[in-house]
Amino acid sequence: MNFEINKLLQEKIIPFEFVVKNTDLNDIEGELDEHGALVCGTIEKLSKGNFLVTFTIEMTMIFPCARCLEPTPIDCLYDYTDTVTVEDDEAILDLLPVVEECIYINEPFRVLCSEDCAGLCPKCGNNLNHEQCECDKFGDYDPRFEALKNLL
Repeated sequence: MNFEINKLLQEKIIPFEFVVKNTDLNDIEGELDEHGALVCGTIEKLSKGNFLVTFTIEMTMIFPCARCLEPTPIDCLYDYTDTVTVEDDEAILDLLPVVEECIYINEPFRVLCSEDCAGLCPKCGNNLNHEQCECDKFGDYDPRFEALKNLL
């Protein structure tokens, strides 16, 4: 979302609201759902070229489960405040990089579809949440780990 610098210099506080879609974002791990991310906030002029941007992002992001890779929706609500500096020769303030940064730094480290997710079979790749496989879990092992097998 772009704002004209001249308009920002005339007003003390400017409210905004816009929706961000997947096609607008580059460096995030998850994907937004079909509704996108609703961004609501204000831009406050601090001095010439310096603006305080405060906003809230409300969205549902879809991440792959860390164990079974099933798409897992996560409801997100992030508050963010940052000071943005604009050079004298710039005519537009683009908030999209600021919004993308907010999403990026708040992304969860690891998402599970459920706490008891069984994951994927390491041999055949079946999702063990849906069906059990008949693979021999201990059949092909590295002989260097023979001593560890005795501990089982």
